[in-house]
Amino acid sequence: MHCILESRLSATLSLFFLCLLVACGESSKDAAPPSVAARQDARAAAGAQQQKGSANQITYDREAAMLDAAINDAVRFIDKQPDNTLVALETVTLYTERARLTGNYDDYRNAQVLLDAATARGNKVSFPCLAHAKLHYALHRLQAASAALDACPVMADPVEIAGLRGDIAFYSARYQEAEELYRALVNRVGTTPQYFRLAILRNKMGSPGEAAALLEAAEKRYHGGSATMKAWFKVQRGLIAWDRGQLDEALALYSLASDELPGWWLIDEQLAEVKRLKGDTAAAKALYEGVIRRYGLPEHMDELARLLREGTNRVDQARRDHLSRAPQGVSRSERRARSRSFHPVRDTRRGARARAPKRRAATVRRRADCIGRRALSRGPGGCSGRVHRPRGSKRMEHGAAARDCRPDQCRPR
Repeated sequence: MHCILESRLSATLSLFFLCLLVACGESSKDAAPPSVAARQDARAAAGAQQQKGSANQITYDREAAMLDAAINDAVRFIDKQPDNTLVALETVTLYTERARLTGNYDDYRNAQVLLDAATARGNKVSFPCLAHAKLHYALHRLQAASAALDACPVMADPVEIAGLRGDIAFYSARYQEAEELYRALVNRVGTTPQYFRLAILRNKMGSPGEAAALLEAAEKRYHGGSATMKAWFKVQRGLIAWDRGQLDEALALYSLASDELPGWWLIDEQLAEVKRLKGDTAAAKALYEGVIRRYGLPEHMDELARLLREGTNRVDQARRDHLSRAPQGVSRSERRARSRSFHPVRDTRRGARARAPKRRAATVRRRADCIGRRALSRGPGGCSGRVHRPRGSKRMEHGAAARDCRPDQCRPR
């Protein structure tokens, strides 16, 4: 979820670039078309319908459909010119971008196959080290990504290499090294990816305020037209607000992200989680059900199952709390069992209340005898006479006689 979207050609520019190389209306009849999943076909149909309905509205389905079209045209072009490494590398980037957008990890495998084939046709001087390092990093193969950077030729972009080395250090828990690289890039280059990297690190290091400011700076420096990137910035700001415990702010930022790219499952799952924590279980359940119905990703099924399980646990807890308050209509045996469960040392037998006054009377007698013994032991200046248990009209007399005694020093026998 926190992967960095590297700067790349948008889907529209990629499609335009491919159209310059090969006519858009032409298609090879003898070339086998690439296999496309059923949900990609539905996405393309939905994107075409939305383009007819509103030309300016950009949605998740439309973005995904544009990526599908760009990748399909690129694959057909590579079939015609397999030695064109430039188009192959751009197609690897498109595969990676679609995997991040849709959550379909099959695109990572397709990108790896295409990149290996393009590398095998090239030579050592033209080794696409950055493409290999980015793909390894996206799959969290950090050692392989570092090895690919070590094999980069002299003409490779030093800013990209430094940024990736900082990313590898960050996810290898070498936070000081990563921060030094990130701050050097911010001071030297100061572009959107550099501010974004430093923002994610500062939030991880426990400085959410600084992270929010850096992320806002990164968003202001972005001048591209990708709706995915614009929504991604809002999602990341919402995650920082989430970490700060500001659920209302996180919910507002996720809503703004949804306005930038409606229908993106990544935003819907964040909205559902915030609503779950705010107690709006029905809205969270509806969001998860909608995402599952549209995309069928297993992680959303797990989240829905957890939500339903938590709802069942809350019902059981509410039932236990209700019974513990001894409401009207509960049988005597249930009240007795409940009392024993919460007060195990309490005597709940039927004669306990009847014996309570007798116990109090015995305590009074023992303390009166104790007071009397203490007074007799004092002799002159002490209590005058033996103090017996007060009875009838003698109550006040005995009370005055024992006024100077200290009953707190007497212990019942």
